[in-house]
Amino acid sequence: MEFSAYQPQFNLLSQDRIDAIHQASLDILWDCGIRVEQKEAADVFERAGAQVQTEGNLFRVRLPRELVEASIESTPESFTMHARNPEKNHWVGPGSTTFTAGFGEHVKMIDPKTRTVRATTKQDLINIAKIQDARDVFKFVNRAACSGDKPSRYQSVHNFHALLQGTSKHCILAYNGGRCAKIIVDMAEIVAGGADALMEKPPLTCFVSPTSPLTLVSEATEAMLEAIPRGLGIGITPMILSGASGPATPLGTAIQHNCELLMTITLAQCIRKGAYCIMANCSTMMDLKKAIAPVGVVEKAMSSLTTVAMGQHYNIPTWAGSGVTDAKLADAQMGCDYSLTTLPSVLAGANILYGLGAIDSLISFDYAACMIGVEQAERFMMLKEGVCFDDFDQTVDLIKEVAGPEGSRDYLSHRHTFNHMRAMSSAVIFDRNNRDKWESLGSKDAAERAYQEALDIIENHQVDPLDPQVDQALTQLLDKL
Repeated sequence: MEFSAYQPQFNLLSQDRIDAIHQASLDILWDCGIRVEQKEAADVFERAGAQVQTEGNLFRVRLPRELVEASIESTPESFTMHARNPEKNHWVGPGSTTFTAGFGEHVKMIDPKTRTVRATTKQDLINIAKIQDARDVFKFVNRAACSGDKPSRYQSVHNFHALLQGTSKHCILAYNGGRCAKIIVDMAEIVAGGADALMEKPPLTCFVSPTSPLTLVSEATEAMLEAIPRGLGIGITPMILSGASGPATPLGTAIQHNCELLMTITLAQCIRKGAYCIMANCSTMMDLKKAIAPVGVVEKAMSSLTTVAMGQHYNIPTWAGSGVTDAKLADAQMGCDYSLTTLPSVLAGANILYGLGAIDSLISFDYAACMIGVEQAERFMMLKEGVCFDDFDQTVDLIKEVAGPEGSRDYLSHRHTFNHMRAMSSAVIFDRNNRDKWESLGSKDAAERAYQEALDIIENHQVDPLDPQVDQALTQLLDKL
């Protein structure tokens, strides 16, 4: 029997609302324009047909709708995230889903051994990369901590070096301006095996963050002008705070967020037509009563969902900020916040989900929250895939065989059960034992089991080693900093 393909649905925006946001974005980008800090970036826009005017120390750039729409059209619908180990390459496109650990560059963490909060180090970043290298829900690796024990001027360089030691998967991180961007791309060229290899199979992606409202500062454009011509793509991460750096409504945030994505996509395509871009969402609300920016909130979930809908409309891959919490440890609030911000985006078809392990309103990283998130992500992925109908006729025959007049009425010993049992969900962090068994194992809660699982990976997981010549070249480069 033939069945149509299953497609999970969670649509926050109808087509007429998507069209309205798109048209409003085009109007704003032309009528209002954007601010650009770096002259070289303003010149790129101007050569492509944008209207550029000097405005104090900045440039006012008005983007014609034809230029924006042509840039959307030239942005790839899919691409491959190339890994140091080609067996770990990850294709990003319609229907693909993966997760990342951390939400940005956490500056604090709960130490998995002492359980005290402390500043992050380069070794922490290596360890978190190992977690992502070891678990299949992570198809590439995000820098989820700051190399806080290294000089701030070159922390992003050390961040990339740490990722290379902790994983052989594709990496993504922010470059923090042109000086570090050049060094990081030079490092990527060494890893890839030369300039041509880097252009063809870049092993990393660049995070670029527009500054709200509607501004591209030099730190972002310098990185783009260094990375994109050499073959790298970008993940674009507007970080609007509704009521502070953006309108105090979900609709206003959605429109401004879309503008900031489109203006950055347009610059990317003006630099190199066909450069891959990911439409990410890191926006949330500003709690004006408490003067803080919470993330485990429904506004964060809705903001990500609007970006997923717009990205699918444009046929550009999407990245949903999710899996985050304002809780200070892996507790019940963390679980509720995680599910609120993650499951809707999974069902909506986000290509990347960002934030496992991010606690304390994004300030801190916690291994327990990360590992609990991994196991929940595995369950979300099964839910996304839905019920498989591939063996429909055979399944009907099985039931007739077992439950019929001559049947054994026993599925437990049937070959079908043996063939399928490993595809059933399992649990390491979440307890399924009866109470007596749970007590005999020490009555540990999920957080305690999660810390133990993380420490086991950190201590025992073996990462594909860097080629000795590559490792030596990278070390020599860092020694010159």
